[in-house]
Amino acid sequence: MPGGQPAGVRVRPRIRRPDPLIRMGPWAPVAGAVVGLALGMVVVLLLAPAVTSFAERLSLVFVVLGLALLGAGGTLLADEVRMLRRGAQAVEARSSSAGVIAGLLNGLTPARLLITASAFTLLLSAYVTTRG
Repeated sequence: MPGGQPAGVRVRPRIRRPDPLIRMGPWAPVAGAVVGLALGMVVVLLLAPAVTSFAERLSLVFVVLGLALLGAGGTLLADEVRMLRRGAQAVEARSSSAGVIAGLLNGLTPARLLITASAFTLLLSAYVTTRG
């Protein structure tokens, strides 16, 4: 038999596993930010008739910015959680690289940075409203 294959046996092609760092695609944080921005614009449209002072208008700007950051950070955090779960499942198979994965996921990641910045921006929005 040519190729060393028995007659009548089909060779299955290997299915390529997706790269764990590219789960949602590179545009997922942008899409999350656009959803947050749209939600912020809905808030602005609902509260626009009641806004009278500069401090309240500034507060609405901070709300829109905070929601956009929260949308981008939320998609990145979902991908990070998926990587963490996959890393925990594959620790037995790749014990040598488990420390590298744990080091990456335990530090300050872009998702955590964006969510922290979003929380600060939303807090600043509330502060500007109460001070104005």
